[in-house]
Amino acid sequence: MMLLSLLTPCSAAQDTQSETLVYESPSLFEQLEARGEIFIDRSDRPARRDSPLPVFVVHKRDDDNDGNVVTTTVSVPSGSAAAISPPPPPDSAPTTPPSLSDTIATDTNANLAPTLVSTSVSPSVTVVTTPLPSPFDTSLGQNFTSSTCPSFFSTFLSNSTFQSCVPVSLLLQNSNSFFRAMRSATLLTQTLDAACSAPLALCAPLMSSLASQLVSSSACGDDFKDQVATVTQAYAGLTAYEPLYRATCLRDAATDGYCFTEAVTNATTQSDSYPYYTALGLAMPNATTGGGSSGPDCTQCLRDTMKIFAGYAQDVNQPLSKTYLGCATQIDDTCGSGFADVNVKVGSVDKAESQKNGVASTREVSTLAPAVVTAVAILHMVLSTL
Repeated sequence: MMLLSLLTPCSAAQDTQSETLVYESPSLFEQLEARGEIFIDRSDRPARRDSPLPVFVVHKRDDDNDGNVVTTTVSVPSGSAAAISPPPPPDSAPTTPPSLSDTIATDTNANLAPTLVSTSVSPSVTVVTTPLPSPFDTSLGQNFTSSTCPSFFSTFLSNSTFQSCVPVSLLLQNSNSFFRAMRSATLLTQTLDAACSAPLALCAPLMSSLASQLVSSSACGDDFKDQVATVTQAYAGLTAYEPLYRATCLRDAATDGYCFTEAVTNATTQSDSYPYYTALGLAMPNATTGGGSSGPDCTQCLRDTMKIFAGYAQDVNQPLSKTYLGCATQIDDTCGSGFADVNVKVGSVDKAESQKNGVASTREVSTLAPAVVTAVAILHMVLSTL
């Protein structure tokens, strides 16, 4: 009669004893055979060796050789000690790749396999390019008297040389995009960077020539006589290009920021920006009226701006010849006597007439630098295309 012997371990310790007894004591089988008993091993089956195991990729630097990163794969089976094995050769691939959740990459400089997950996050930089503001970027309207006037506007507004000048004098009153830019110090500074990098020796004569063409009978002369707002504002902006170029490009010596940007973005004193609009022929609001608004802050930026405007107010063709004294008087009353020059002889010089007659005005040098001569030559070529 044959007896059936069942060994059922109850714990990990018994498993270990059973394995030791079975695999390290060959005499047991001889005894069972002599008694006619059959031995059945009821312990848990060992794990499959081809099943995926947690894999840890450890990188260490090879200090002995060339300093390159050396990769070592560490496989950790459940319930056993960590076993370290070298990485497989490049031409061999495991039949079952490790899952992404069980793989950790601890070196971001190594060329890891696509199945590995890196714990590093590379920063990304998004560059947003904002178009520069442009004048008359909404509708020109239908109030023109002559049909040649809208055509003239379209021609000079689309001219690439005109656009590269970024005329702030035309943007102040007639640009929706510039109005939005003035809400942001960053966008406004970017606009001024472009405007102030434009060559004054080229852009100022261009704007002066366009102003003369604008009021001619072949362009918008009739509309200018009828005081069509679009035409009169365009003429003021073209004429005041140079004084506003110099004023808006002034920088605060203390902050190195643009004085105009600081004035426009000053939420405490909104009247800081008012003097700039006087260059376009707009009167300075009275500090004692208009809801009790105070005058502009008495800063060095304001003092320097008024010095610029004082020089151009002498030209009868500049809008400042009609608005400067009123602005200077208010500022002088607020900031103290002598802060702004109130003794300027406004409108005493006809700069345009002097240029026509070839006579240098009191604000021009007697000789032109070679760079200016070159700019004038380029200007003639540009005007011939308009």
